[in-house]
Amino acid sequence: MPAALLLAALLAAPPAIPSLDRARALQAEGRWTEALQTYRAVADAADTAAVTDPSTVATARNNACVLLNEMGDFKAALVECEAALRIRRALNDPPRIARTLSNTGLCLHSLGEFGEAEARFREALEVSRLRGDAEGQVANLSNLGLVATSQGRYHRALERHTGASALAFKHIAEPWAEPQVLLSQINQGIVREKMGDWPTALALLQPVLDQEDRLDPRRRAALRVDAGIVHRNLGNPEKALENLRAALALYESQGDKAGMARAWLDTGLVHQPKEPRAAEEAYRTALRLAVESGDPAEASESLYDLGQLYLDQGRAGEAEAAFRRGLEAARASGSPEGVWSALGGLARLAAVRGEDDKALKLLDEAMAAIEASRGTLRRSALQPFAFGEKRSAYIAAIELLVRLEARQQGAGYAETALTVLQELKVRELQETLGGAGTVAALDAGQLRDQVGDGVLLEYFAGGRNLLLWVVREKSVTLADLGPARPILDDALAVHAALARSQEPDPARLARLSATLLGPAGKLRGDVKIAADGELRYLPFDLLTDSSGTPVIEAASTSSLPAGSALGWLRHLDDSMPVYTLAGVGAPVVPPGTQAGDFAAAYRLPPLSEAGSELQSLTKQLPGRHVVLLGPQDTESELRQVIYNGIRIAHFASHAVVDDRPGQGAAILFTPADEDNGLLYPEEIAEMTYRADLSILPHFHILPLPGARSGDALNALTGSFLAAGSPAVLVSLWDVEDGARAAFLKQLYAELGDGRRPADALRRTRQHLRDDPRWRRPDQWAGFVLVGSSPRVAYTNRMRYVFGIAALAALALAPWLLDRKPRRWHND
Repeated sequence: MPAALLLAALLAAPPAIPSLDRARALQAEGRWTEALQTYRAVADAADTAAVTDPSTVATARNNACVLLNEMGDFKAALVECEAALRIRRALNDPPRIARTLSNTGLCLHSLGEFGEAEARFREALEVSRLRGDAEGQVANLSNLGLVATSQGRYHRALERHTGASALAFKHIAEPWAEPQVLLSQINQGIVREKMGDWPTALALLQPVLDQEDRLDPRRRAALRVDAGIVHRNLGNPEKALENLRAALALYESQGDKAGMARAWLDTGLVHQPKEPRAAEEAYRTALRLAVESGDPAEASESLYDLGQLYLDQGRAGEAEAAFRRGLEAARASGSPEGVWSALGGLARLAAVRGEDDKALKLLDEAMAAIEASRGTLRRSALQPFAFGEKRSAYIAAIELLVRLEARQQGAGYAETALTVLQELKVRELQETLGGAGTVAALDAGQLRDQVGDGVLLEYFAGGRNLLLWVVREKSVTLADLGPARPILDDALAVHAALARSQEPDPARLARLSATLLGPAGKLRGDVKIAADGELRYLPFDLLTDSSGTPVIEAASTSSLPAGSALGWLRHLDDSMPVYTLAGVGAPVVPPGTQAGDFAAAYRLPPLSEAGSELQSLTKQLPGRHVVLLGPQDTESELRQVIYNGIRIAHFASHAVVDDRPGQGAAILFTPADEDNGLLYPEEIAEMTYRADLSILPHFHILPLPGARSGDALNALTGSFLAAGSPAVLVSLWDVEDGARAAFLKQLYAELGDGRRPADALRRTRQHLRDDPRWRRPDQWAGFVLVGSSPRVAYTNRMRYVFGIAALAALALAPWLLDRKPRRWHND
């Protein structure tokens, strides 16, 4: 063919259609931008061809979604995934539907849409189960664990990851299984890391590190970063830096500048406490790499850490410039964490400069950004103002408002600080429960309305000093009780003595009485106590009020997770309950099960007397009763009974509250079907819980000094209130059997006489205190009521009185109706 004709033919030929193979090759080479352009070109070409190829379009869209998600453009990724999902649903292609559902869930998770992400992963899991696709099931169990971790539901996350590992291990001969087992172990380590359980996290990560060559380079790098974080928090900077250097080398070999930025940022955090110059250099390097990689979110975090470093060094001008640049980058990237962190940094700077009004305004903006976001109120183990930590903004606002109140008493700052505290406490509880339950914060005015003629004592131990708000119907007063640590140490010492069946130190009790109750004046009537931190373990009935009157003589006390709980408390109407009492207990916990391992770890003995205990208690109450023991004592049976409605739920089973990092709280049950025999607070909060009073007399508590102490107890008791039960009665230590039996017998007698639980508890305490057999405070003071419930039982005598009154009303009705009103006339 002549050259001219050949050139004409080439010019007339249609351009070559880009191929999926070419796009995949570019992706494998790390040329992500070119790969993305090629995937989109493939989709457009296939969609506009003479004969549309929907399968090719769906594949190209799905792969573009994966790339965009990796590149951090989550919104664009979601658009591509949803387009691919629509096509694959129309094609009825189950394996690819499951794959795209998983990818869609990952996009939603990255956008903070955790509920929607969970729904996609659950659907993908079900599709994989129906197809018998073990690999798909493992992947989606891991994804559900990822969602649970982000929601702060750590026990649920561990269950998902261990389930994924067990299923992968069953298929260990298949090529995909071994990497999934290793990935599951990494995920469990990350969950433990989030829980602050650094030793367990390291124990999980180390075996994977020993065989890291089985992982691809990017996963190995991420593993090294995780190991560096764990070693940093374990106080081993040398090992932390060793792992971070390894991560940097792996990221550099892959040309992954975003990964390098992350590793340099963590390197700066290792250096910051003792080597500020090295930290500054690391942060600047992280910032440069984040900008070069086109990651404004990572850049905003680098700028925040630089600003904090400058502020600590007194370089106010440089700190302000860094925070403002970080705020701009965060807003550009749509990073809510970057926004509230930068605003918090600017607020801290304003406070240092004495610009309190400006600082307060900035903190208001930061808290507004937090309230509009999702996620957990993270607590930093490294520094008080860590990037992304939400608590620091609330704490800084409360402390600033307290200072302003001290300068301008009566200007309303105390009420505003109380409102901020409610938002903090309620959000912490809600996120501890994984968003389950119905809780809401009340402002100071609403708290006054709810208190009525009683009094609320609201404590806050989250800052430097311990604070107390005394809330009455017509007033809110604020008292700064001084440095928190000595007071909390006294409270823990009193608890420790009582838990050992010893008399608490009278001097400590006197100090605690004067400090904690002195500003409240005389206490009478109903006293609600919203304690905080280690104060949750203190039996306030052992203290005296400002007049020297023992609290047990002066008032009926009950506890609350926060004053706002007064707005959640509700009780069942008379037509609802099926039973007056439902008793569960004496679980059967076989060795080798999660419940069995739990019982063995805490040395929980069988409750052989649970049946006789429950049977004797039922005789003291009118109405119908149900008792579920042994094999019947399962979570599913409890859910059904509670759903139907009862007055009293009595748990004759062990409940453990463990404040150690990575632990928490759980109630022991008999394992059955998919129930593992451990009922966690977040599971209680998810229930439709129709019971007026829950009683848990077999409590085992392991308190520890520190900022997190009391959280596990608060989560367990608060979960009942969040689920709809207005009150729960627990013990603050493991009371000896004889005293517990005597207490329960007297309590049920008081409840059976129609007394409110708060009054019944007070009279029961007084009864045991006055009995020579049980007068020691460790035998009666540990039982506390959380919440507030109306009477839960009526005696036959009361029914008789009510019946006579009703008959009398009927007898008098004709006479009353026949009487004509007198008419008065004026002259």
